Amino acid sequence: MKALLDKLADRVLSRLGLGLDFSVDLRERFFSPITPTLYLGARPNLERVQELKGAGVTHVVSCLTEDERSQMAFLQQDFHHLFLGVHDGMHQDIAGTFSQFFDFAAAATASDPKAKLFVHCEVGVSRSATLVIALLMKTEGMSFFDALCRVRSKRFQVLPNIGFASQLQRLEHELQPPSVTSVPSSLAQYLHRICNAPVEIEVLQSVLERHRYDAPAALRMIFDGDIPRVVQGVRS
Repeated sequence: MKALLDKLADRVLSRLGLGLDFSVDLRERFFSPITPTLYLGARPNLERVQELKGAGVTHVVSCLTEDERSQMAFLQQDFHHLFLGVHDGMHQDIAGTFSQFFDFAAAATASDPKAKLFVHCEVGVSRSATLVIALLMKTEGMSFFDALCRVRSKRFQVLPNIGFASQLQRLEHELQPPSVTSVPSSLAQYLHRICNAPVEIEVLQSVLERHRYDAPAALRMIFDGDIPRVVQGVRS
C-alpha cells in the first residue's frame, strides 16, 4: 500500500510541476476541515469510511473522471453521495457542475442541521478545492481570492488549475455586483501571488480583461503562446 501511495504522490507532484516538497502532506493529510460542517480532501477508500463517520460526515461529493464512477459506489452504503464527472484539465468545464453541487449542499443542510459535507477528488488539490471555494463564495458572499485564501489556510496544498480559477472569477462576477468586485481582480491576484506568474499584476489585470478572464488565453498572449511552467496549477 505504501509503495502505491508513494507512486501516486510522485505522479501528482510531477503533474503539478511544483518545486515545493509537500509529498508527505499529500500522503498523510487525508482530509481537512474547512468549516465546522465542510471538509475537503483526497479520494477515500473503504478503510477511510470509519474515519469519515467518526468526523460526523453525512454527505460526500466525489469529483473524479467519469470512468471512476463505479469505483466510488461503496460510499452510498454509509453516506448521501453525489458523483460529479470532471477531468482535472484547464480546459474542462467545472462550472457546469456548480448548480448541482450547490443544490446538494443546500439539501444536506435543510434535511439535517448536523449534516457535514466531505468533498474530494484524487488528492484534494484542484477539482474538489474549486468546488469548496465556489461553495464559500455562494454561501458566505466571499470573493474568489478571499475564499481561496481561507481554504488554503486549512489545506495549504490547494491549487486550482488556472482554467478552474478562471471559472471561479466568472462566478464571482455573477454573484457580486461590479461595484463590489476588486481591482486587481481575484484571478489576477491568484496568478500573481499564488501561481507566481512572472509578470506585473497590472499587466495581468489588463490582459485578463481583454480576454474575458480566460487565464490560459491571457497568459499565452503575454508569453507569446506559451504558459510558463512556473505558473503552478497548470494541467494539460
